Amino acid sequence: MRRTDISSMSRLGILTALVLLALLGGCATGPRVEAVRSPEATFDAYRTFTFHRPLGTDRQEGAGTILSQTLRRATRAELEALGYEYVESDGDLQVNFFVETREVVEGLRRNPSIGIGYGIFHRHYGVWADYGTDVRQYTEGTLHVDVVDAETNQLVWEGIARGRQSDADLTFDPERVEDAVSRVFERFPRAL
Repeated sequence: MRRTDISSMSRLGILTALVLLALLGGCATGPRVEAVRSPEATFDAYRTFTFHRPLGTDRQEGAGTILSQTLRRATRAELEALGYEYVESDGDLQVNFFVETREVVEGLRRNPSIGIGYGIFHRHYGVWADYGTDVRQYTEGTLHVDVVDAETNQLVWEGIARGRQSDADLTFDPERVEDAVSRVFERFPRAL
């Protein structure tokens, strides 16, 4: 075999490995975040905020949860950093949270793979493709952050963070919650 043939095969292998690393790296970036703002909302009029009572993440009987405490603390820090002032009652804005999980099953997907080989006895090399099928099941967690104009009782902004959870991720992790809240509020308007 000529040296240029081996060099071409090495380049193809390196390129394939780099593409796979880039794809895997994209999966580990954290939750997907969306934000929706009401076109009628005038955020320059809002200065203060408070939290809805009871929060959507509290128990049915109104008892606060550790998740609610973490969400309140992280949200308060984010909104104060954006120039809003926290008040105990009668704020311009009222913040509420909702959390949901759902099982997601991705149907049969074809995942192509490429193999490269060199035969010793017959002194030839080859490239082949394989198309396997794959079924994936995972839990998707979603955090909704609703911000309501307290005077009109109208939703003026909603931030949503969605992410996959593995079985190991199903335990409560305050750092992941704080990270999700931080990412959601990256899209919130600053106070004037």
